[in-house]
Amino acid sequence: MLAQVMPIDKPAASNTSPQAHMLGLLYGRFIAQALFAAAKLGIADHIAAGTAETPALAHAVEAEPRALRRLLRALASHGILIESAPDRWRLSATGELLRGDVPGSLRDLACFFSAREHGAAWLALDHSVRTGDSAFEAVHGMDAWRFGLAHPAFDQLFNAAMTSIAGSVHQAIADAYDFSGIELLVDVGGGHGRLMKSLLGRNLQLRGVVFDLPHVAARTQQLIEAESAADRCRAVGGDFLVEIPVRADAYIMTAVLHDWDDEACVAILRNCRRAMKGNGRVLLGEFVLKPANEPDLGKLVDLEMLVMLGRAKERTADEFQALLDEADLCLRRVIPLPAGTSLIEARPK
Repeated sequence: MLAQVMPIDKPAASNTSPQAHMLGLLYGRFIAQALFAAAKLGIADHIAAGTAETPALAHAVEAEPRALRRLLRALASHGILIESAPDRWRLSATGELLRGDVPGSLRDLACFFSAREHGAAWLALDHSVRTGDSAFEAVHGMDAWRFGLAHPAFDQLFNAAMTSIAGSVHQAIADAYDFSGIELLVDVGGGHGRLMKSLLGRNLQLRGVVFDLPHVAARTQQLIEAESAADRCRAVGGDFLVEIPVRADAYIMTAVLHDWDDEACVAILRNCRRAMKGNGRVLLGEFVLKPANEPDLGKLVDLEMLVMLGRAKERTADEFQALLDEADLCLRRVIPLPAGTSLIEARPK
């Protein structure tokens, strides 16, 4: 079913002119760059540690004081910092997320977005729009996965960014869904088991399997064996495009399907369906795109998937249902999560 498209020709705020609205959008790049600089300089960490005045902060981050003040006041104008007295700063609740030592920190994501390699790919967005292919690959001569293997510093930035996002998403899933009826859960593409660790800690009846590529699973098993819940969890290696060799009550994937085109997604879901027990379920942590014309972070993340991977994408609820339908599954419900993503529950038809 196609969502009805409603015409819209006015800016978001009724008291804002179209010109001011457009300029605000264009200048949005500048605030993003200011956030990147703050993250790279570690400004939030220094303020949190008590270095709150401009001269001392400039010394701590090795910046020119007058230039630093210009950055700080720009951040304060967007609610990241608060100038509580002349040249004295404190963090807002939003600014706290630029610290590296707080739950839900997004500092590492900001540092990844500030990478020159990432920025160069986005400058070629028009290439992706014209061709449907990855701008990153066009600019750098290889896809993002191979580039990461060949450039460890970039790969480290990427992994840290994904970890920073995953922490808050994993906590939201643990809070939003009742896992009490599940005995064995498989985290498909579960990496080093961070989500599983969170779920096992909150659901003592639960047993878990972290399923990923063999070289990832080998390291994950080592990490599991060092944890107190090692008797309830194990890692299994394999290829989810070929087979998921674990029969379980439920299968969970977070930010997995958006990395793949429709054909691959159907293959992954079919493999879950073949492996699951009779009344099993599949849980998908993904963006579910909102109807036409609604503000939607997921629609911007969808452009990130286009730029970085080409055929990867975010999807609407109808598009998820179409994938599930081909895998003999039915979308049962969509649970919104606080940061804009959702948890989709699917069951056998």
